[in-house]
Amino acid sequence: MTTVTSRRLSLVSARVRRGTARPDKPIVLRHTAAGATVEYDPERASLDAATMLTRVRLRMEGYTLGEIFLEDHDPQLTALYRACSRLHLDVEHTRGPRITEPAVVNHEDDWSYLVPRRWDPASALQRLPAAFAAARPDIARELERLDEAKHTAQGTIDQAIDLTASLILQTGNVQGVYDDLVRLLDRTDLPAGQTGS
Repeated sequence: MTTVTSRRLSLVSARVRRGTARPDKPIVLRHTAAGATVEYDPERASLDAATMLTRVRLRMEGYTLGEIFLEDHDPQLTALYRACSRLHLDVEHTRGPRITEPAVVNHEDDWSYLVPRRWDPASALQRLPAAFAAARPDIARELERLDEAKHTAQGTIDQAIDLTASLILQTGNVQGVYDDLVRLLDRTDLPAGQTGS
């Protein structure tokens, strides 16, 4: 099975803001290929639920949520959600006694960052790299290598590196992504400017 699909290549950023949404819907999502906007009613839906639903809805429409920007939220909370979204993680604030510190977990191939409610966003953000590396060590090492490559390339191929990182995060298959990208680059039957589906 190929790791490079049109949905995985169709990255969309989402802007999330509080609002009254609609009487019949506590969360309203509007999107195009260029981006998405999400409005949620905090009296009827949590921020966690709004962002998680956004990821699921975009996936159903053939897109992948690439980055979340919170509007009119606490700056530290905004930074936490953005960092998690770039790692393709949902954020879940938990109340249960079993989670005593932030942890990255897998729910049926969807990854989440569990944050105990008593943790402030800045501390949770600071803990994120270690939690991610503990849960997905091979992926974390590969992302470090790609980040070093970005610094070496000095901006000349940032988009290609970011796309490669996104594919690795989505699939969890480092070698499969590289094999598929090499195959696509070697193909001679594609018109200029196109990739496989």
